[in-house]
Amino acid sequence: MSHYFSKQPTVKSNPQTIEYHFHDVLYRFITDTGVFSKAHIDFATDLLLKNLTINAQEEVLDLGCGYGIIGIILADYFKAKATLIDVNERALELANHNAQNYALALDIHYSDGFLNIDKDFDHIITNPPIRIGKEKLYNLFADAKSHLKPQGKLWLVMHKKHGVLSAIKFLENHYTVSTITKQKGFHVIACQN
Repeated sequence: MSHYFSKQPTVKSNPQTIEYHFHDVLYRFITDTGVFSKAHIDFATDLLLKNLTINAQEEVLDLGCGYGIIGIILADYFKAKATLIDVNERALELANHNAQNYALALDIHYSDGFLNIDKDFDHIITNPPIRIGKEKLYNLFADAKSHLKPQGKLWLVMHKKHGVLSAIKFLENHYTVSTITKQKGFHVIACQN
């Protein structure tokens, strides 16, 4: 079965363009079948983006970038230096295409977790792939720590029904954890190194 976290989605390609207003800017993204939230920007990603505190020129990693919304907005709107990674090759093609549409020269490449990451970041940002399972998910959270600069932050968004409260307890063993906001069951969490 093909999932958005499959390397090569087997579902037939059917590209479409979606629009997203981020503050005062209208963004357009090409999406496709076989990627996460193909029909619209999901509520959790929107909530996460609107609660980030990122400075220009900071090094950021969009972990599980999908078609590139987080990394592209971090680079275009926040003027951050963005790296985007995913395991889904279709998603990576879309992220590259979407970045080119905004004339952004981003580092976009395949990586299963942090396997192909060889530098540290001021921020690692993710709407995490819940469906990979708790063990793999928690490994991602723990592994992020070794790829953050001193005082760097892991930012994530999770829903209460997906176990955010137990995830916070796990994260508190590795980071200083703050809940930035809660809406409709979703929690935006900042985890400082």
